[in-house]
Amino acid sequence: MKKAFLILSGTILLVSSCEKNIEKQSNVENRKPDTLAVSEDPNQISQKENVDYCYMNVVGKDSMFISYKISNGNVSGKLKYKNFEKDSNSGDITGKVAGDTLRVNYKFSSEGSVSEREIYFLQDSGVLLEGIGDYADPSAAKLVYSSPQAINYTKGQRLTPADCKMIASKLK
Repeated sequence: MKKAFLILSGTILLVSSCEKNIEKQSNVENRKPDTLAVSEDPNQISQKENVDYCYMNVVGKDSMFISYKISNGNVSGKLKYKNFEKDSNSGDITGKVAGDTLRVNYKFSSEGSVSEREIYFLQDSGVLLEGIGDYADPSAAKLVYSSPQAINYTKGQRLTPADCKMIASKLK
């Protein structure tokens, strides 16, 4: 008799706790979102006006620095590849933001000559991933991607947010 009473009591407690959980879940589902608590999508590039965005990557003795601003969807800034025992280059970037992608034209100086090439960066969880892809005509004055859909963002550099004052000194 005691066993039957214990089993029946346990079953009643289990059923009542399940009903409370279901009631709590339905209250959560019916709740309206708090607009103050909604955060921006971390994969969308923020387009706040007159804000400096700075990123960097250091691998061994090689480094990469980027600083840019966005105005009316247009991007302008500076980029530098500082390579150890290889040609380094630095220059200006101009371009556009498209969702989670920063599409820029990089006009840079290296070894006394000026060159231009297209570079895409993908915003992913607060970092910028440099796109690597084939260029249409490697002998052209300006290199553009042959197929933007085929750009690989896992092979390029991973740039993390950095202090803009420090980046500004590196870009000089």
